[in-house]
Amino acid sequence: MRTRKAHSTLLRWGLIGTLVVVVAATDWYAGGVVPQLVLGTATLNLTSAPDEANVFLGGKPVGHTPLRNQRVLPGELVIRMEHRFHDAIARRVGTERGEVVDLHIEFPPSSGRLEVVTNPRGARVAVDGHVIDDLTPVALAPHPTGSFEVTTWIHGRERKTEAVEILPRQNTEVAFELERVPMSEIYVSRIPRDAELEIDRRPYEPGMTLPIGTYRLTASRSGYAPVDRTIEFTRGRNDRSIILERLKGSLSLVVMPERAEVEVSYPDADGWRRLPYREGMVIPTGPVVVQATALGHRPYERQLAVGPTTLKHVIRMEAYDIRTGRQFRDKLESGGEGPLLVIVGTGRFRMGSDSGPADERPVRTVVIKEPFAIGVFETTRDDYDRYRAARGMLGTVSKPLEPHDAIAPESMGRLPMARLAWEDGRDYVQWLSEETGYRYRLPSEAEWEYVARGGSTGVYYFGADPRNLCAHANIADGAYARHFRKADVADCTDGSVRWARVGSFPPNPFGVHDILGNVEEWVADCWRDNYRNAPRDQRARTGDCATHVLRGGAWDSSPHEVTVSYRSLSNRGSNARGVRVVREL
Repeated sequence: MRTRKAHSTLLRWGLIGTLVVVVAATDWYAGGVVPQLVLGTATLNLTSAPDEANVFLGGKPVGHTPLRNQRVLPGELVIRMEHRFHDAIARRVGTERGEVVDLHIEFPPSSGRLEVVTNPRGARVAVDGHVIDDLTPVALAPHPTGSFEVTTWIHGRERKTEAVEILPRQNTEVAFELERVPMSEIYVSRIPRDAELEIDRRPYEPGMTLPIGTYRLTASRSGYAPVDRTIEFTRGRNDRSIILERLKGSLSLVVMPERAEVEVSYPDADGWRRLPYREGMVIPTGPVVVQATALGHRPYERQLAVGPTTLKHVIRMEAYDIRTGRQFRDKLESGGEGPLLVIVGTGRFRMGSDSGPADERPVRTVVIKEPFAIGVFETTRDDYDRYRAARGMLGTVSKPLEPHDAIAPESMGRLPMARLAWEDGRDYVQWLSEETGYRYRLPSEAEWEYVARGGSTGVYYFGADPRNLCAHANIADGAYARHFRKADVADCTDGSVRWARVGSFPPNPFGVHDILGNVEEWVADCWRDNYRNAPRDQRARTGDCATHVLRGGAWDSSPHEVTVSYRSLSNRGSNARGVRVVREL
């Protein structure tokens, strides 16, 4: 009995031992725990770019990258990585017991082919937001592998997007059926009209069409508050209006001298607006021109930029350091000197005549704010011949004198240059400007009368008696009447039939000779038949005009035609018309 029991125990342990051996052998050949206990292990840390690659060790799948703390038996091992969008890569790696191996695999770029077709054809295509140059149908090859969003659209059709995968060396085709969508026709009125307008970052065009829906509308213009709003457009015609609000700031000026007159100009919807300055005045943002004038000071002008706050600016006007009555000449670049000039100071006077013709009214006070230099004499033949020589015009000589003129040949150059049209005078002063570097011009009508009066208020600068004219001016008189017929001549004789040498008569109180008589003098102004709305300063009335103003009368003028206020007009030259120049200081 005991023997039988011992035999049974021995058999049981034998079976257990056999089972242990079988399990151990099986585990050994399977690379299980037993080999690791006997041989030890190594550790693998595997990464890839891109990640999510499937990992095979010895042909068996073990997971995907990144794979960390993967225990393996020491020795050589084949590691294989497979990625959906790349060719598989294998590496043979040797490991030792207890070793940690870090392995990173970079998959080389792979490519496939992408074909996009649409119905209708001719749609735009974007792959991951990048717009393709060609229209559908379009084939993109080679194209990088991977997952992409393909979007197609065509005006008036539904915009569609689809996710696609491009695999190595494979052709991927994606087709879109683009359905028609209801459209909006858009018209947007803007104030101001030149404001820039965009709808969903697309430049606005009148009558443009867009699928019905909600859009972002933006409008902007310099000096205005921008508009950014959401607008819903419905089927058919949509009329909208946008009004931009003008940004405004204020202006604070310190003006020296305080008596200066200051004007502010800024661009408005209908052009530049000009206003007298007021402390703290509110004006639109953007460019602003500040101009100041004061007697005895140089005019001041600056362009400033007004923001949506208070702009502070100091105006310091420079006093003229000019001696009134000083005479001088400017040197000409081509040689010689220009006409003799005299400096005329600032002041004010009453322009026109209450008792004269209607074109001399209404009488107004004119302020001469800027001093200037004016020709002591009317432009002479010598002066003008120098200009004609420089311009290659000496072939156009003056008409010879008549016997009754009784002028010695050596004095002919001192005669006033006659037969000049207004354009001739304009071209002459432009040449003087080029030759001297200073600005020469024709006088304005206000400047001419200011000089002609010489501070007086009478009909003539020397009084009101026409019998005294012959002592001051060359006009139609007794000598003239012996050769020409004229109903109204001066009851005196000045000694000249036609022109007299410049300077033959005494100067007026401003040091200017022959301001009356000899030749009529062109001024810068266009003819107007009255003084309504005329400037109250020394500016000329210019513009596109057919006729210009002549002042001062000539050798053939009656006494009433040589008053300081008398005006005439013409559009051509004659032997009684010349010029007197002005030079700005």
